[in-house]
Amino acid sequence: MCGIVGISIKNNKSINELTKIDDALKSLKHRGPDNQSFKSCSKTLSLGQARLSIIDLSSTANQPMVSACGRYTLVFNGEIYNYLELKSDLIDLGYKFKTDSDTEVLLNLLIEYSSKGIEKLNGFFAFAFYDNVTDELLIARDRFGIKPLHFYEDDTKFIFSSEIKPFFSFDIDKTLNSEALNLLFTLTYIPAPVSILNKVKKVKAGCYYIYKDNQLIEFEYYKPTTKNKIDISYADAKKELKSQLNKSIELRMVSDVPLGCFLSGGVDSSIISALAKDYKSDLQTFSVGFDHPFFDETKYADDVVAKIGSKHTKIMLGKTDFKQNFDEFISEIDEPFADSSAYAVYLLTKKTKENVTVSLSGDGADEVFGGYRKHHAEWMIQNSSSLKKYGVKSIAKLTSKLGQSRSGKFGDFNRKVQKLAKGYNYSINERYWNWASFIDEKDKSQLLRQTSILNPLNYITLKNETINDYLVQDQQFILPNDMLLKVDMMSMANSLEVRTPFLDHHLVDFVNGLNSDFKVNKNGRKQLLIDTFKDRLPMSVYKRQKKGFEIPLQSWIGENINEILFSKLFSEIYIQKQGLFNSSYINKLRNNWDNPKFGDKIYLIWTLLIFQNWWDKNIKSF
Repeated sequence: MCGIVGISIKNNKSINELTKIDDALKSLKHRGPDNQSFKSCSKTLSLGQARLSIIDLSSTANQPMVSACGRYTLVFNGEIYNYLELKSDLIDLGYKFKTDSDTEVLLNLLIEYSSKGIEKLNGFFAFAFYDNVTDELLIARDRFGIKPLHFYEDDTKFIFSSEIKPFFSFDIDKTLNSEALNLLFTLTYIPAPVSILNKVKKVKAGCYYIYKDNQLIEFEYYKPTTKNKIDISYADAKKELKSQLNKSIELRMVSDVPLGCFLSGGVDSSIISALAKDYKSDLQTFSVGFDHPFFDETKYADDVVAKIGSKHTKIMLGKTDFKQNFDEFISEIDEPFADSSAYAVYLLTKKTKENVTVSLSGDGADEVFGGYRKHHAEWMIQNSSSLKKYGVKSIAKLTSKLGQSRSGKFGDFNRKVQKLAKGYNYSINERYWNWASFIDEKDKSQLLRQTSILNPLNYITLKNETINDYLVQDQQFILPNDMLLKVDMMSMANSLEVRTPFLDHHLVDFVNGLNSDFKVNKNGRKQLLIDTFKDRLPMSVYKRQKKGFEIPLQSWIGENINEILFSKLFSEIYIQKQGLFNSSYINKLRNNWDNPKFGDKIYLIWTLLIFQNWWDKNIKSF
C-alpha cells in the first residue's frame, strides 16, 4: 500500500521538471511513511514511490524496484493476494527472487507477460511499469478502482500519480473543468475519467494505458457484466458464496503487520468480522458512533462483538470532534469530494491506525448483492401494480409540501416517498441519475454562474431494465467514484491499508451471474448474503432498518453555521472575485438555510464548504 508518481518530459525545454519529482513525492508521504524514493529511468523519465510496508518489511523490497538485468522498473501501489501462487509459477519458468514481496512478483510477471499479466492478478493496484529498451510505459488500475490513478498531459510533459496533489509540484495548467464543477454540485463527487482540472484525467477502473512516443493509448481489460449466466439452485448458490467469501477473506488475512476489521454493526462488515475471526482468534474490530440518536448505530456493533468475541474499539463522535478535526480533514481532500461520511471514515481510520496497519471492510457488498434502498425501490417500480403506483403517488402528493431531510425519521421517510413517486415517471437511466443526485437541479442552477444540463448517458450505460444490470451499473459508477474513493482517500491520509473481501473479482463475477431474484425480491434486499450467513450473526443485525453511513450534518453544521457562512470563503467580495458562484444565492442560503420552506440545503452547504476550502488552498490567485 503506497503512493506512486512519475513524469515523462517531451522536450528539453521542460528538463527542469524532472527535478521536481522529489517535492511531488513528499506530498504523498501520508500514503507511504516508511520510505520515499525516486529513480531517473532515462533522460526523460523519473518514477517515484512512497511506501507503506505491509508484506516483506525489509528495505530490499523498497521501490522503485528494478529488474536484475536493469531493463525494467516498477512502482506499485496495492496488494497482490495471489502473489505466492504467481511466484511459484514464475519460479517454474526460471525466475529467481531476492525478496518475499508481492512487488517483485508483479515486476517479474510483467516482464514475462507484459500487459497480459494484469489479467492474472487478484488484488487491488495502481502501478507503472517501464521498459527502457522499448521506452514504453505501462500504467494500470485494478478491476474495481479500489486504488486511484490520475494523469496529466500537456505539450511538454506527461505526469501520473495516485493523487492530484503531486501535480501541483510541477508547472501545470490549473484551469477548472466546468463540467466537473457541475458534477460535483449534482453528485457530491466527480466520476472518472473527469477531474476537477481540465488537463487531469482519471484512469477508469479495469483499464490500462500504454505511453510511448508521446502517445497515450487506452485499453480496457475488465468490466463487470451480467452476461455470464450461472444457472444453479438457491441452495447451491449459498454454498458457493460461503466458499468463495471464505477464500477471499483468507487471502486478505496475509500481512506482516497488525490487521483488524471495521465493524459498523451493519450486515456487511459484521459478516466480514465474523468470518475473519475464524482465521484470527485475537481479531480487533473498530466502529464509529455519533452523539445524535438518529445516526448512532453502535448498539448493533456491540451485539456482534458479544456474538463473535472480538477485541473492540468504539469511537464516539460529537460536535466538538467535528470542529477540532475539520482543518486536518479538509487538508487531506485531494479533489473536491463532498460525501459527508468521508469525515467519519477519516476519524475512524485515524483511530484504527493507532492499533493496526491493515483493516478489512464490508465495502462493495451493497453494490454486488443489492443492499441499497434504491435497489428495492427499483424492484418495486418494475413489479408494482397500478394500485400500488397510485398509492405511492397519492401519499407523495399529500406530503409534498412537508419537510424532506436526512436528519430525522419523518423528513427522511418523506424524502424517500417523493423520490420513489417521481421515479415512476422516469426511464431507468433518468431514474438512476435522479437517485444518484444529492443536490437539486434548481438549487445548482441558481448557485453556479455557468451551468449546463448534464447528459447522464455520458456516465451511465443502463440498457436493460433488470436488477442485475442496475447492480453492475453501481459497480461501475457509484463504487469506484464515491464509495471506494472515499475509503482510500481517508484511510491513506492516516497510512492505513483497507482491504475489501467482497470485491474479489471471482466472487463478483459469480454473484453477477446469478438470478437477480436471489438478491432483491419482495422480501427485501441482499437476500442471498443474509440467508447464507444468518447463523453467524445476532438477529438484531438482520432486523434493523437499513441506514446509509452518514454523519449528523444538520446538527454539527448548525452549531457552527455563522462561522461557516459568514467566513471569508463565503463573503460577497470573495465570491465575486472567484467568479464561480452567484453571490445573491449565497446570501439567500445564509439567511434561509434552516427554513423548512427553503428545503433541505445541508448537503449543498457541505459541498460548498468542501469546495471553497480546496479552491482557496490550491487554486486561488487573488
